Parts: sequence; C-alpha cells; structure tokens
Amino acid sequence: MSKSVFLSHTHADKPFVRRLAADLEAHGVRYWLDEAEIKVGESLIEKIRQGLDEVDFVAAILSPNSTTSSWVQRELDVAMNQEIAGRKVKVLPVLYQSCELPGFLLGKFYADFTDDRNYPSALKKLIESMGLVFNKSVLDVTRTGANLGEAVDRATLFNLPMMSRPFHRPFQYLGMNINEALEIVGGALNSAGNIIVENDECRMFLEREGSFVSFIEVDFKRTAPFNQDQKFDPEPMLGALSINPSELDLVRSKTHCHTYYDHKKKMKINVMCVYDGGPISVAFSTKYYGM
Repeated sequence: MSKSVFLSHTHADKPFVRRLAADLEAHGVRYWLDEAEIKVGESLIEKIRQGLDEVDFVAAILSPNSTTSSWVQRELDVAMNQEIAGRKVKVLPVLYQSCELPGFLLGKFYADFTDDRNYPSALKKLIESMGLVFNKSVLDVTRTGANLGEAVDRATLFNLPMMSRPFHRPFQYLGMNINEALEIVGGALNSAGNIIVENDECRMFLEREGSFVSFIEVDFKRTAPFNQDQKFDPEPMLGALSINPSELDLVRSKTHCHTYYDHKKKMKINVMCVYDGGPISVAFSTKYYGM
C-alpha cells in the first residue's frame, strides 16, 4: 500500500522541500505540498486541514525559519492532536537546519539533514521510518540540467506559475484506468473517449489506449502564439509542472522540440511547439520510451 506525507514547512525552506518531495515520490510516497494542492481563491486553512486529514505522516521540516512560523506551528498542532487522539497520522521530525526543537518534538526520533553530505543516510532513515525500503539508486543520478528550484524560477520568464493539481506532475496519470483518471482530474470525455481538462493556464489532453491512459499532453496557454522556428528554453516548462530537469536525460534538441528520457520511470518527455501560432506543450509517454 502506498504511503502519503504532508510536508509542513515555511516558504524560505522551499528548495530543500522540493528536493525531498522528489526523492520521496521516487520511493512511491505521495506528498502533499501547498503549491501543488492550493489553487487561487481557495481557503488556505480549509485546504491545509483537508490535507492533514488525508495523509499517513506529517513531516515537520525544522529550521530557524519554520520554528518561528505561525503557519507551521498551526499545522503541527493539528497533526499532534490527531496523533494524541490515536489517529493513524504520525509526525516525523526532519531537521533541515540546526535549531531549537519544539518542546512537543523533544525525544522523538528525527532525520538529520543539516549536513548535505549526509543527505542519503538521512533520507534512508526517513524512508525506513515510513515502513518502506530505501532505494539507493534513486540518488544515483548524473545531474546535468537545472535543478527544480532553478527551473521554477526561470518559469517566471514565461510568466508561468507553478501548476497545481491536476496539472501538477501530470505523468502520474499514465497507465491509470481512464475512468479513474477522469474522476481525479475532472474535465470531460470527447467523442473518442479521451479526457480534456483545462483552465485559464493550461489545457491537458489524456489519450486512452483500451481502458488506460497511454499519452498525456499539456499546453501552456500563456506561451501562445509561438512558432516552430523560435528557440526556447524547455526547462521552465518542466519546472512549472514540478519536474526536475536535472533528473532527466536530454537525448535530442531541435529548435521546436526537446526530447528527454526519465530512466527511472522509463518515460519519454517532449517539450515542443507542435505548430506555428500554437502554445508550447509538454508531452509524456511510456510507450515511446527509448524510441
């Protein structure tokens, strides 16, 4: 059974939290992160409380910034009350930077990430505390592109925000039953039985093969009109979808199309302009991996 975790943190610690979230996901852990879950206009308090109600663990990212944050304190208060009441949620202290631990976390086992050289061993402790097996190969990556934080920052050049669900890391729907995917992402089925869902920022197309999603394409509306002879940086589009370019292998690069492989997920990713006057799109497929 998959595990889920709420990442309680302050904005100043976001780069570390994004890195940790990617490594947790690589171990099959579903994570709740505010920038992915909360949409414009939604109640912060309501969404956070809902997120806390739906997870198995709450990871308290501890630093001088977070221990003085009223938001983090409020999240941990809710989580600790649930733990005390016997609910399944468990609080996991994650020490990111040296600081004075909150009184209610004293005596708890914690993962120490304060020295980046010890990141693998700290991650191993955290993964195993969730009852999962640590996979060292998750960290054996040759990093060549921008990291996730850099890619997100560069997305601002295209006036792109970090996308929330259902556009957050959309490759997760590959291989999913089409009806299950429809229930999660919303939208509507077209005449061919494919799913189309869109908002002011994106249009997402989920193509079915039999009863399952086999191909996904996300169009960034703000990038239109774009032409195939225009050079562009593909990494901001990946960052806007919370995909870390440094974990991908860039295998082909043309003016209108950049092709990556994700060797862990055995997935092909194209960042491209499909036609003149159109938007820049990101497409995902496992069927054409290696081709």
